[in-house]
Amino acid sequence: MALIMGLKMKNLRAWAGGIVGLLMAGPVMAQTFNPGYSAPWLAQIGVTSAIDATANGGAGLNIGIVDTGVVTNNPEVLGRVSTSSSCAAVTFVCSRGVNDDNGHGTSTASIAAGSTATGGLMSGVAPKATIIAEKVLNASGSGYDSDVANGIVKATNAGAQVINLSLTYIPTAAVINAINYAASKGTIIVFAGGNSAAVLNGGANSSGYTAAALSRLVFVGSVNSANRLSSFSNTPGNGSAVAGTVRNSYASLWLMAPGERIVAPGIMYGANAYAYWTGTSMAAPMISGALALLETTWPVLNRNGTATSVLFQTATDLGAKGIDTVDGNGLLNVTAAFQPIGPLTVTQANGKAVQVSALTNSLLTSGALGSLSSVTSLLAKYTAFDSFQRNYVVNLSGLVQKNATGGSAAAAAQAPTVTSTAVRLAGGATLAFARADASSVGGYPTAGLTDSMSSRPASSWLMKLSGTTGTSISAGAGFPVSAAFSEALWGEGSLGGAQARYLGVSNSLLQLAQGGTFASIGSKLGTDTRIAFSFSNTAAASQAITGSTSLKDTLMGREWARSQAAGVALGVTTKLRKGWTGGMTLGVLNERNGLLGTVYDRSGSLALGDQHKSVSLGLSSSVDLWQGAGLMFDAALAVTDGAAASGLITGVSATTARSFGIALVQKDALSEGDSLSVAVRKPLRVTSGSANLATTSVDDQGFATTAATRVSLKPSGSQTDLVVGYNRSLRPGVDVGASLTVSSDAGNVRGTNSASGLAKMSLRF
Repeated sequence: MALIMGLKMKNLRAWAGGIVGLLMAGPVMAQTFNPGYSAPWLAQIGVTSAIDATANGGAGLNIGIVDTGVVTNNPEVLGRVSTSSSCAAVTFVCSRGVNDDNGHGTSTASIAAGSTATGGLMSGVAPKATIIAEKVLNASGSGYDSDVANGIVKATNAGAQVINLSLTYIPTAAVINAINYAASKGTIIVFAGGNSAAVLNGGANSSGYTAAALSRLVFVGSVNSANRLSSFSNTPGNGSAVAGTVRNSYASLWLMAPGERIVAPGIMYGANAYAYWTGTSMAAPMISGALALLETTWPVLNRNGTATSVLFQTATDLGAKGIDTVDGNGLLNVTAAFQPIGPLTVTQANGKAVQVSALTNSLLTSGALGSLSSVTSLLAKYTAFDSFQRNYVVNLSGLVQKNATGGSAAAAAQAPTVTSTAVRLAGGATLAFARADASSVGGYPTAGLTDSMSSRPASSWLMKLSGTTGTSISAGAGFPVSAAFSEALWGEGSLGGAQARYLGVSNSLLQLAQGGTFASIGSKLGTDTRIAFSFSNTAAASQAITGSTSLKDTLMGREWARSQAAGVALGVTTKLRKGWTGGMTLGVLNERNGLLGTVYDRSGSLALGDQHKSVSLGLSSSVDLWQGAGLMFDAALAVTDGAAASGLITGVSATTARSFGIALVQKDALSEGDSLSVAVRKPLRVTSGSANLATTSVDDQGFATTAATRVSLKPSGSQTDLVVGYNRSLRPGVDVGASLTVSSDAGNVRGTNSASGLAKMSLRF
């Protein structure tokens, strides 16, 4: 049985060299304390108020102090010394129980877990941790290895997750067996490296450890305030701790921490006295406190036995580059230890881990879904994991971006500036051909795009055949289909056609499939009824023309940034009575990598399903008010099927969306041949539907569980548009027009308001 003896005041008393034993590693100096003193050593090791708040000061974690005991009513530890504390000595009797009759144990306990509520005299690294004190050294600071071994076992059984041993390391069988036992329970052992200015354990190896023990063992050396090795501190040297065939060098298990002039209670000078302490005994509890902060914040570190590895990997390198025989891994750096190690990953619905850095902007929202605020609010506080399975909150809301286009009704309701040629055929029919100018195609501006980024206006054309019997046939590419379908359904030059064009309600699905080719045909059925059919699709990536960021991305190779959509609409209008016409429109939209205009990468983490089919039913009613004036009410309901996905979004349910509006058109308002229109509309908006977002939660034991969280797809706002338009002919063949649109909750985003104007000119030859 090896004698363990403590050196209470190195500068005042030293032990004779013939004693077989182990010298307690400090304190080495005590003197009057300056009440204005701060704790620079906490800043030196990277402990910040933010870290303390994150870890809640280590609350709920037990630090075992195997030492000379603890004065339980000392202000630094008052109320936080566990009732499981005890006298663990087996070679002597503790006449005062666990009470410290030396001073060393109270000082180390306070450095590890001293209170912040003592008037700023000092603060421990983990000021809310619970202390389990096991008294194993007597009043003179001496004891035997059997006492220490029993203290380790008792502290472990009492629930200590970290045990601080500010004792010089002598690896007897009893001590190693106790360490192995503690490690088997998940407990970490922190040993002071010693104050002999020598190498640990005389450079000899120590064997008999288990592999678990090697992953939970730390040796600590001392540095001064300038991060230089203290003159008295031992160093790791070339020795190793051995577990069977596994050999870990002492250097790889070694950390440095401040150990000079550390303020802590000095009970030998009075019940509430403080003193400056020096020794590796003071450095060790800083490591113990840091481990308490880590394991409180991330219990998974305790379960996996990796808390020490975190400290080793994040230590600030000192001396020779890398792990060395003087400074080991380097200086404790708590700030770095709380930062992610390795790439952060998130868990998808299919269980696959994806690096956060690999996630790219993969979803562009449209007006019908607003900004997907419910989805982005969850993504803004998403759980990711580092290489140690520690959970961090990351903001992934930037993966969702608002699409500046998306088939806005304002753009779709207005024809682009065109140059047209009309030919009157035999029998009275008219054939017209139109092409767009360089600034506007399909209702979208092309300004800012280089020639290589657009297909140029030559590919955007419109051909229209108007018969004398009311038949209208249109076909083209790059133009919005809304105007052609409205005219085919209500009749060329009719009030109903003008009203429907401004509202863009019944054909709202069709507007989500435009920019590519389209065809529209309308004809009379009898005297009072018209029927119309239209087809439209989106442009191929190489043909699309728009100034939006999404198109630029498309032309740079992100084809998903423009959905592959095709739509058809079938409508009928009939006169219900004089001056009153009703209409009904059936629309069908097929979208790939799209949902009601929102587009996404099908292989990305925010995919909403591979493809969707939407069906809409629109009802219209147009009433003649007075000469040249008409009022229309138009409403539509759309239903979209659900789909499964395998990214962060596991799938979406079926959704419903609605749109409605009212428009007044007055012909010959200010002069003969002009028209004035006022429209109020509610564009397409999702009213029900949800998505399942894979979210990961971590319980208080550190176990992570990924499950689907249902989030609403309803936008945060409800857009309302007021549109005022005016059109007139300046002279034969030259028509001009202008419109002003004012929107509240623009894009169905609450609190977003916008106003836009549009001017146009049409030249006929």
